[in-house]
Amino acid sequence: MVKRNSINEIGWVALGGMIGATLRHFTNQLFFTLSMNSNLFTATAFENILGSFLIGLIYVVLITKFEKNNSLNLFLLTGIIGSYTTYSGFMIEALMISSETVFTLLMYIFFQIGLGILALWIGLAAGKRLLNS
Repeated sequence: MVKRNSINEIGWVALGGMIGATLRHFTNQLFFTLSMNSNLFTATAFENILGSFLIGLIYVVLITKFEKNNSLNLFLLTGIIGSYTTYSGFMIEALMISSETVFTLLMYIFFQIGLGILALWIGLAAGKRLLNS
């Protein structure tokens, strides 16, 4: 088994994360400045759609041209795209699961979104209860 250099990996993710988070903030500010937010098309929607496109594009390039470059993968996919979007990891996992069955894919999507909303509601209720006690 090959031992990975964890500090090196963390560094690549952190550097990419800093860049992705900065780009996300810039996108949010641009949408605010240009008053582009609507109920359906928000800065977050734009970031997620663009990020989904980019993670697909970069993923194919990485596995085709840079198959064994784990640092580049961590920097670009986990770091930059992962911090720029709110669900790029979700999209790449859905892609991998889609090769199984449509039912498995749909269940994955349902559980991620459905349980995420449920967890949000439970968190809201717990926070209100905590503040009221």
